[in-house]
Amino acid sequence: MFKTADMVCGIIGMMFSGGAFTMTLFFKKFKNVPVGPEFFPRWLAAGLFVCSAALFVQALKRPAAADKPAPTISPRNKGIRRLIAGIALIALYVFSWELAGFPLTTPLLLFALMFLLGMRRYPVMALFALGATAAIFCAFKFLLGIDMPLGLLENLL
Repeated sequence: MFKTADMVCGIIGMMFSGGAFTMTLFFKKFKNVPVGPEFFPRWLAAGLFVCSAALFVQALKRPAAADKPAPTISPRNKGIRRLIAGIALIALYVFSWELAGFPLTTPLLLFALMFLLGMRRYPVMALFALGATAAIFCAFKFLLGIDMPLGLLENLL
């Protein structure tokens, strides 16, 4: 049932967010840094907790009589196959990031994910993938002072 599934997902989400928030308590502290590395993950964990709690409360308020059975998850479902392919692409991206570098792997990932989601305007996809990669690279390098791995382009850039 959707009610039961929503309640279970709400509880799992709250537990996951509590664990993630707890992990941020052990992040390294830096002197003279107003916003440390724990800031963003803590806000994400708090947001996940609020959304999970809202899902749980909504499920509690919903009458059980009007509830329909929850659909099953099947690999025969096209959406589930896309989800699995997307996760595989992201895993491949993570494992190839250090070797091939951010500037090569990121536009390929973005292009592949757009293709996976059904976009077929290839020039727009390529332009967006390259532009987003350049914007992210410049933001990290010049605004935040964080070097991204260059991989194969190490000697060129």
